[in-house]
Amino acid sequence: MGLPSLRQLYNQVEQVATPLVNGISHSEEFAQVAATVGGARRLVRDEVDKLAARAWHVVNLPAGTDVQRLKVQLGALDREIRLLAMEIERSRAEGKD
Repeated sequence: MGLPSLRQLYNQVEQVATPLVNGISHSEEFAQVAATVGGARRLVRDEVDKLAARAWHVVNLPAGTDVQRLKVQLGALDREIRLLAMEIERSRAEGKD
């Protein structure tokens, strides 16, 4: 079986499969199933995250949510320091005039 034969086989499969897949993926049922599965995945992920956080806290270690909260606080602190530094520079520049 040479390369052109494989290409022809691929093209034939694609011609048959594309309309079928498009029909399924654009159906209302598919959208409902996708939404249900997405919601279930989110629910399971959230519960696993809560369980993992409790486990980390039991052994007195920070959980992912703790680390994320600290990252947000560090980002806010970094922005505040930058603004203060800019304000100091502006005050210095105005004082030199």
